[in-house]
Amino acid sequence: MKSDLSPARKYFVTMVLQITFGGALIWIGSLTWSSVPGELATQEFIGSDVDSSVFAVGAVSLAVVIGVLATRTWGRRILGSLGAVISIMGTYSLIMLDADALNSLWRVALALSVGLFVTNLVIAVFSKKWPTLGGKYSRSAPAKMNTWELLDAGVDPTADATPDPADSHD
Repeated sequence: MKSDLSPARKYFVTMVLQITFGGALIWIGSLTWSSVPGELATQEFIGSDVDSSVFAVGAVSLAVVIGVLATRTWGRRILGSLGAVISIMGTYSLIMLDADALNSLWRVALALSVGLFVTNLVIAVFSKKWPTLGGKYSRSAPAKMNTWELLDAGVDPTADATPDPADSHD
């Protein structure tokens, strides 16, 4: 089955989904998942109190986005694989919670964690063909010496000779 999305579009869609899922998971982790009534007050537990992996999975997924922007083929594959492993661990941790004591927000966190697994898997598998930032600006040939460096090397800058920087008088 061939995809109709170009590599650049897959890159964009995957990064947007990764940012959305990671940010939403961190936000869901800051909401109240459970409350226990007490004699004087009701004790409320937020998602990251109930399961600390919620924040960790979201934070690692956002870090993967930054890493993917900064790296190329193998770096992206390693980051995607690492993100997939972390999101699977977070998913497992969420599955092991006692669902009867929690409201429905843990289901949303579970779905987001699975979504992050999928996006990290896409990064690990398809990122080799994605465009890189700054590749068109990288220099393939060494820089030419400027006029002052040529004069320091003892070369007439108006001539077409290539100077030897080792012959400099510094």
